[in-house]
Amino acid sequence: MKMKTGKVVLVVLLTALVGLMINPAQADSVMPPTVSPQEGGTYFTRMTFHHEKDVHQATNFSRGAVWPINTEVRLVSKTDRRHGRLVLERLDNGHQVTIQNVPRHTDISIDELASRMLADRPTPIEQFPDDVQRAIRAGDLRMGMTKEQALMARGYPPTVHTAYPMDSDTWVYQENRFAQRTIVFEDGRIVEGRGLR
Repeated sequence: MKMKTGKVVLVVLLTALVGLMINPAQADSVMPPTVSPQEGGTYFTRMTFHHEKDVHQATNFSRGAVWPINTEVRLVSKTDRRHGRLVLERLDNGHQVTIQNVPRHTDISIDELASRMLADRPTPIEQFPDDVQRAIRAGDLRMGMTKEQALMARGYPPTVHTAYPMDSDTWVYQENRFAQRTIVFEDGRIVEGRGLR
């Protein structure tokens, strides 16, 4: 019986190791698991995002004021009318921002958007080097960032009407209504992108 149990444990360990070799990014994941945010609940932002005039479009432009990752917020409201919107309130200063879903760019529901943006605990970015932490908090992409770090810094790029799905090695972010930034990953890290250091 001991030999059989030992073989089972060995098979399980080998399967896990092979899984990590196939998808090494999964082994390094620090983002908290997704949750289903509810109105009135307290959460932490899972990514840094920009807003203009207290509105953040889920198209994810990189203009305006920044709310950094791990900002503690209350979900004031979540509605499905006209594609859906969230109203978030910072707990440190009471500032409110409306998050507008743009399904023609996101192809997700307002509930899915809330799950992407909010977590029940902070993301432990202190595990990263100081320069990466600063870039993530500022909403800046940097050469060498992993896909997960890029998501923390800029959120999800629009995936509708693009030839590049999230699992590809090329992502296209909307900088504003007229300009795009294409970033290229190699071995799971950013190796190319206009204006990146």
